[in-house]
Amino acid sequence: MKERKLVCVGVVIAVFVALTQFAEAQRVQPADERAGRFIFGAGLGLQANTPDGTAFALGLGGDYYISQGFSIGPLIQLGFTGDLFQFGVTGQAKYTFDIKQIPALKPHVEAGIGFIYSDLDRGRRGGQDDVSFLIPLGIGAEYRLTDSISLDSTFLFNFTDLDVRDKSFFFTWLVGLRYRF
Repeated sequence: MKERKLVCVGVVIAVFVALTQFAEAQRVQPADERAGRFIFGAGLGLQANTPDGTAFALGLGGDYYISQGFSIGPLIQLGFTGDLFQFGVTGQAKYTFDIKQIPALKPHVEAGIGFIYSDLDRGRRGGQDDVSFLIPLGIGAEYRLTDSISLDSTFLFNFTDLDVRDKSFFFTWLVGLRYRF
């Protein structure tokens, strides 16, 4: 299990380094200025490897751009099955890349830290719940549809220490919309 976590962290770091090198090679004067703007996003998707298998996911987040590529903001992840409820809140740091050949496409990498609450109802056998830290590492991309609306997809590797069926790692995949203020 620890080897799988290390491999996932290694993959995320390798993707981050590769994207950083690619972005440096593609550096252009941005057509749209993001610095000083707030972007709100919401998405639906799936959480895999939860204490109750695959769950329906809802994500809400916001990004305040400190510079053209770097933003900080909250991320809320909710996971639901018939027997499971998960609620995670993290503070995220995100780096968004500009691509010269496709200006509407904005890939990003992100990382954060916060907490997660998980409640598993097991019927007659009782339930389990726990609160733990949550460290999401993610990659994704958004595609600008208009000046203020973008289609977004994000894949998160979530590390935790939940004591609910000994699950310490789960994935979240979200697809949604982002609105620029």
